[in-house]
Amino acid sequence: MRLSLCVIAKNEEENLPRLLSSVRGVVDEIVLVDTGSTDRTVEVGREFGARVFSFPWTGDFSEARNFSLDQATGDWILFLDADEELVEGEGERLRKLLEEGVADAYSLVIVNFVGEREGIDAVLHSSVRVFRNRPEYRFRGRIHEQIVLSIQEHGGRIEFTDIKINHYGYLSGLVRGKKKISRNLALLERAVRESPRDPFNRYNLGVEYLRQRDFAAALREFQAAFRYLPSLAVSYASVLVRNIVLCLVALGCYDEALKVLADAKEAYPDYTDLLYCEGCVYLNQGDLERARASFEECLARGESASHHITQRGVGSYLAWCSLGQLEEQKGNFEVAKSAYARALECHPKFYPALARLTSLLLRSTSPEEALRELLSHLNLEDEEACLIAAHIFASQGHHEQALELLDEALRRHPSSSRLCFARGGMLLQLRRYAEAAEALSAVSPSSQVYPLALLNRVLALTLGGDLAGASQALETLPEEHALARRLYRAWLDRLAGEESLPALLPGEEEEAKETLLELLGRLLALEAFDEFERALPLFFFLPEPPRRLELGKLYFRHGFAELAAEEIIAAVRGGARDAEGFAILGKVAAEKGFHEEAVVFYRQALEEGKGDFSWYTALIKELTFLGRYAEAAEVVKEGLKVFPQNELLQSLLPLLQKMGTSAEVKGSARGEGRSLN
Repeated sequence: MRLSLCVIAKNEEENLPRLLSSVRGVVDEIVLVDTGSTDRTVEVGREFGARVFSFPWTGDFSEARNFSLDQATGDWILFLDADEELVEGEGERLRKLLEEGVADAYSLVIVNFVGEREGIDAVLHSSVRVFRNRPEYRFRGRIHEQIVLSIQEHGGRIEFTDIKINHYGYLSGLVRGKKKISRNLALLERAVRESPRDPFNRYNLGVEYLRQRDFAAALREFQAAFRYLPSLAVSYASVLVRNIVLCLVALGCYDEALKVLADAKEAYPDYTDLLYCEGCVYLNQGDLERARASFEECLARGESASHHITQRGVGSYLAWCSLGQLEEQKGNFEVAKSAYARALECHPKFYPALARLTSLLLRSTSPEEALRELLSHLNLEDEEACLIAAHIFASQGHHEQALELLDEALRRHPSSSRLCFARGGMLLQLRRYAEAAEALSAVSPSSQVYPLALLNRVLALTLGGDLAGASQALETLPEEHALARRLYRAWLDRLAGEESLPALLPGEEEEAKETLLELLGRLLALEAFDEFERALPLFFFLPEPPRRLELGKLYFRHGFAELAAEEIIAAVRGGARDAEGFAILGKVAAEKGFHEEAVVFYRQALEEGKGDFSWYTALIKELTFLGRYAEAAEVVKEGLKVFPQNELLQSLLPLLQKMGTSAEVKGSARGEGRSLN
């Protein structure tokens, strides 16, 4: 029995080694079809012994896939993408399965890592990835190409297995880097135009909109896909219904979501994801008892059946974490702690549960006791867990405990650049500048955090009074950060008494603005006001109105509300029009009790940008406080034009209209009373 791996790739030099290493000793042949790479994809493939073929990209994945099948000589085909890997230890199981050869194709479990990094959160689905090498088995579909239909049409037998493949392509960084969403969107929109009644294309287009958080567009496509489904037994039908629910929830349509779920649970009783969604809807509605019942039922049932596309953890750690949130809302802190701990037992790397447990401990006890209790749940060998917990302590002002936690982690990982960087940041916040500089010097130049660590070290040395050391450290900043080096150099020169300002090259303005805002923000946070004043003129390359607008926003973020208002008002007088700036003025005015002025500012914010829901609710709140119910109702109507399915606005409208009518009646009665006198 010979097994051929078929891969199509373009500019995948970073991913290919992981994939090809994972199948070493498992496959007998590697067929790599390159669709136009400009990096080392072809060379990497050849280094692993692949037979490499070129194929011009035609905008159709099936054509490229089928070309790869034409080149394969094995008895069986395994097809994988470059951003996937066969999980360690699964190769032997796969070969044994194929040696027995009782079926014509096998469905494997794809573990799709999502979020910022692998191992934390994942969506699981089954997909046919192994099949006999027969000329009648060919792919169909311009994108999200399928092999199943051709296998079924020719009487092929398909079996499910629990052999796993890891997929890294949905991790946030990879998606952004490859512009994968834009590519997929264009291909799918074309496919939908060509076949508007194809439910699979409509479903996949909805998925792309969902990934872009365009919930209204996603809902439209999902509902169209559902209308055209040939049967509820289609492999993606259950997740299609779940996605409809997710969109309805995101749009605030909780009652409609519950109606969909009621029918869906009957159709798919082994799909725990639906119960989990139901619990989340009830939680959003504040119906804690029904939410509890749903999450407890999730735990009783366990994970969804393997033939569904499922969110990993709905029958375990996700349900436990949601129960923790529920108990926390009810004030049952001890029960909530236990629930979060159970979530971590199920999945030690489920960091949202760790973050909630840490925050809850800080809410319910002293920082010292919170740290002691957390250490009983925390795996100090897990760098990421230690960094997350330390960040939460620091974000709530408990830098000493954060530092203690990092010191414990560094005893186990003394050479970790990330831990050294975090420790230096804590010491900097504690204004222990010499110690901060020393800690930051331990960050390796090869680390991703090295440039920022070096700038933090320059900051620590400067605020510690060692300008010469800061100047020397600055010179080691990598060349790709030359602009930051020039700006920090100018700041150090100004602290030394010089008054010169750096000249910016064309196109450097935006990067210079971001670099200086970061520096100015750090100085404000450390209350290094003299150093802030010396750095401020470096920002004067911006024209006055936008400069004062940016400074106003910076002051507001760091708690200097009056200074923020002064700068933003000056910017507005200079001609700047900015929605966020007006919203800040509205918040400042409201906090000071100037409600009439707050109304004016919030109205201006909405005139400049109608996308922020919180500005509508803030304006409605101010108008209601002033008893201007009819105006508040009009704002609700305007909000519903932007957020047409939002249930909060829908519920507010009749209430405000009733209050407005009541106020008019009372006013009329008072007026009649006065006329009689």
